[in-house]
Amino acid sequence: MKYILLIIGILFYSSISGQGSVSVTTSPSIDQMMDKFTASNRSETSIKGWRIQIITTDDRRKMEAARGKFSGMYPNVDVKWNHVAPYYRVKVGAYENKMQLMGFLLELKKDFPGVIPVMDDIKKTELVGY
Repeated sequence: MKYILLIIGILFYSSISGQGSVSVTTSPSIDQMMDKFTASNRSETSIKGWRIQIITTDDRRKMEAARGKFSGMYPNVDVKWNHVAPYYRVKVGAYENKMQLMGFLLELKKDFPGVIPVMDDIKKTELVGY
């Protein structure tokens, strides 16, 4: 009986308290700061994120072979490569955090034993959900 009265009381209180209105007053300096913060975040087109590096080599032919092999196996995954003398690097995917890439990384280890997660600048449009 006590529990029933308690539940009825909670329901009655929540229905009464849900009818009121709440107003928040902020200072103009806070509003200005929030506007700057919002504008800054909208203008940023990239974030620090994660990719999977499948090969690092100084042989361009090996890099192209690895890139071609990966593209044949996973045609829907973006492949990026760059050359920072003397090394060619092939990176795949775009992840917001490291945990998101771990499943795919373990799958890739079968065919590309040297895969490692690396931080990279990633365009927001490359990420799923943006």
